[in-house]
Amino acid sequence: MACQYKDGWHTIRGYCVFVENGQIINRSQIATAIALRDLHCFSYDTINDRILLQTKIYLAQEVGLLLGYRYSWCIHGLYSTDLMDVAYEIIPKGSKSIEGKRFKEPYASMIKRVNDLEFKIKRHKLEISVVHWYELVAIVAYWYKHGNKTKETIVENIKRTNPQFTEELTKAAYASYATLKGGV
Repeated sequence: MACQYKDGWHTIRGYCVFVENGQIINRSQIATAIALRDLHCFSYDTINDRILLQTKIYLAQEVGLLLGYRYSWCIHGLYSTDLMDVAYEIIPKGSKSIEGKRFKEPYASMIKRVNDLEFKIKRHKLEISVVHWYELVAIVAYWYKHGNKTKETIVENIKRTNPQFTEELTKAAYASYATLKGGV
């Protein structure tokens, strides 16, 4: 929706809003925009882009970044309809409206911990793509969150529900999730 206000913060009808290029940007979406930028999620064009976007935000929330997205299970793992609605709105606008905006501690460290998961692929010489790695770690997190607290139970659940992931990869993902969470 175009408006007559100049770029910047304004109070319109009692709401604090940010205007950029004549478009009102929802203030609650700014944290999501910063998270997506800092997690290097700049696109939703392919299924892999969407899986990466969904799983990185899920994992960021798991370590304490309070964005408020709820997830359900779908064919490619965890999915938040609300997150995709926001992503479809903010990704095309780019990051001009959040230039110079950064998360402060401890939130910046949470983003870094999620991004650092990627380095575990090379460090452990794992045969898996970055997208599938984040998908697997998020699945481990999901099973852990839903009452499966041991590595063995999680490995068995993933063998049954996601057989494309080997036991070796699943155990590595469990160890990475434990490190991400600060020792599960």
